[in-house]
Amino acid sequence: MVIMSEDIHFHSLPPVWFIRMVNRFRHCLISLSDHLFPASVVLYEQFQVYWLLPCIKVAAELDIAGILKKGPKTLDEIVSMTGTHRESLFRMMRALCSQGIFRKQKDGRFVNTRKSKALTQGKNSIRYMLLHHLGTINWIPLGDLSYSVRTGKNTFSRIYGKGIYDFLSDHPSESALFDKSMTNLTNLAIEPILSACDFSKNKIIADIGGGEGLLLSSILHKHTHLRGLLNDLPEALKNAETTIAKYNVSERVTITPGNFFESVPSGADVYILKNIIHNWNDEKAVVILSNIKKALPVDGKILLIEMIIEEDNSPSFGKLIDIQMMTFFDGAKERTLEEFRRIIADSGLRVNRIIPTIAPVSIIEMTHPK
Repeated sequence: MVIMSEDIHFHSLPPVWFIRMVNRFRHCLISLSDHLFPASVVLYEQFQVYWLLPCIKVAAELDIAGILKKGPKTLDEIVSMTGTHRESLFRMMRALCSQGIFRKQKDGRFVNTRKSKALTQGKNSIRYMLLHHLGTINWIPLGDLSYSVRTGKNTFSRIYGKGIYDFLSDHPSESALFDKSMTNLTNLAIEPILSACDFSKNKIIADIGGGEGLLLSSILHKHTHLRGLLNDLPEALKNAETTIAKYNVSERVTITPGNFFESVPSGADVYILKNIIHNWNDEKAVVILSNIKKALPVDGKILLIEMIIEEDNSPSFGKLIDIQMMTFFDGAKERTLEEFRRIIADSGLRVNRIIPTIAPVSIIEMTHPK
């Protein structure tokens, strides 16, 4: 079913300073709790996620949240609809309910919670992201992290005999899941990006490595005067027309297959790179940015949307996902601001400003040197 554009809307978000204040307060409470108990108890509590994650994966596979979206269900109803073993399903649901993922009512029926609703399909869902990251192609390499730590090489290639993108090309079902996973993650970042970035004075936005075009379509949907260029490898663009049509911006988007290691299309005044540079080592990152610089007009800008790693001991989503980058790609990493400045300078560009968002990502705005 085609979703018409009027069904798509974006919310007003709280300011970045407020979210950061809340997060600092939250981390202070967690730190206080940690200091009240022996270190072994704290670590053991953190370790318990080892048992929780497989339960979340199976719940996502069975689409239990989708079943409960239609209303409360008894255990027997869920068993019948999923073809599962009754006692085993109950024990898994009991564990998930204990973590606030699903809830068992007094009448014995199960219902969704705020957390489990994120396992349903649709906007703000992370169902496919969880299925991909908790699947064997992610789980097994992370279990061999010691190889990457000892050698500096990625574990994925050692286990599967090829890089992840070559592997996905040979496994269409895993590739489709990967694409949906990336769409889930982009969905989470869209509203923070739209809230932080003002595109009202721009004319043409180019999304380099934009895949299905979700971010670009969202920007154009909000700013009806804009036109867009969507650039990626042909296989990455296979679902782009569907996404663009869903957002009712087809007439304003030009799809241009290509390889950003060779060239990017000219004609835009803003170039966006979202979660692209972290996949590559410094040398390849410089090649990508240099190619965009060649297409960039004198008064144009590049928006690099990435996580920026803080150099202190503060909690950070980026510091954890960096472990996945290390095990999956040679040279890939989340970077500090200084590391970003270095590759940007080597590309002949300059950092104009850093735009924070309420999401883990920041927006690094780059221009030609003055």
